[in-house]
Amino acid sequence: MVGAGKRLIRIVLVVMFLAGSCVDPYRPPEISAPNKFLVVDGFLNGLGTSTIRLSRTQNLTESKKPPIETRAIVQVEDEKGNGQTFVDKGDGSYTLDNGNLQIGQNYRLTIRTAAGRSYRSDFVTIKRTPKIDEVSWKALEDGVQFYVSTHDETNSTRYYRWEFEETWEYYSAYYSQFKYQKTQFLYREDNINHCWRTEKSSSVAVATSNKLTEDVISRFPLTFVSGSASNRLKVRYSILVKQYALTAEAFDYWQNLKRNTEMLGSLFDPQPYQVTGNIHSVTDPTEPVVGYLSSHSMDEKRVFIDASELPPWRIPNGYEACDADTYLLMPPPTEVSAIAMGEAGFIPIDAVLNSIGNVHGYRMASSACVDCRVVGTNVKPSFW
Repeated sequence: MVGAGKRLIRIVLVVMFLAGSCVDPYRPPEISAPNKFLVVDGFLNGLGTSTIRLSRTQNLTESKKPPIETRAIVQVEDEKGNGQTFVDKGDGSYTLDNGNLQIGQNYRLTIRTAAGRSYRSDFVTIKRTPKIDEVSWKALEDGVQFYVSTHDETNSTRYYRWEFEETWEYYSAYYSQFKYQKTQFLYREDNINHCWRTEKSSSVAVATSNKLTEDVISRFPLTFVSGSASNRLKVRYSILVKQYALTAEAFDYWQNLKRNTEMLGSLFDPQPYQVTGNIHSVTDPTEPVVGYLSSHSMDEKRVFIDASELPPWRIPNGYEACDADTYLLMPPPTEVSAIAMGEAGFIPIDAVLNSIGNVHGYRMASSACVDCRVVGTNVKPSFW
């Protein structure tokens, strides 16, 4: 997210209308300005480990990952001034294990960066999150729709937010029996054909029961998983849903963020505006800070779907474009050798024998087609 002060950045795209005329791209100064505002992501956990992630904003033209903020001092303090310091993990994340933060009590976060700049959140009250009643799903025409249901018998929650993690099992296009190492083709000990991949949700999912007589959320549509756009449902799929109780102020923040990031695109959609959080710069009160500090406990629930439970969809495996070719150890002068392909990063799949049973080449393909670890891990998750 790129901000500029506390005003809304409106980018006007100018299109030249004369055919054949010179077009000079318009680049507003906000796009190229060195905006490096602090981003604070995380929450205070009333019944477990609290994790705060610090990074910096970057311009829209930058393709690298946002820079992380390391060597900061992150603390939480109560209204009496008693403080606890988070542990710096060195990767932009800061954790507080067993902080004994009390449900119903008020706390705030303080941050001092390595550059000496100070930031502080408003005081926030830790809320108790109700249990998730159910994570359900329904197979639709071309995919699976997931729902989440919950309730609070005390009618004191009213505002909810959810995040989720998707994990799915998959196989690469080819099973590799060999590996190439220093001009040699050796038998492979590990399996790089069978993997798992995990992705975290990037959308904002919030709901409220504030206008209902009872604090009940029934079958809230959490996410849709397509049966044709990816290989998620090809073998076995799992979704871990995390539920958080929000205050009315936190709900407004996330709802406005959702409108700004997901509901734009036509003249009839809500217009973008500055989303203001509850974290402020002490060093420079005019400096924007991105993020909102919430405080609550967390509940989570995981469900699995096997491919056998779904309709007979033609789910892609993700490797439809892959192809393997045979490369000889001693090829004719006009052909490329197996060793040259190994040096180029291609992975041997299996051996090719000549008429008398000796290996004279290997069937090979690119790593993207053979090594499933390119996009995942071959280490089986503990919950699988």
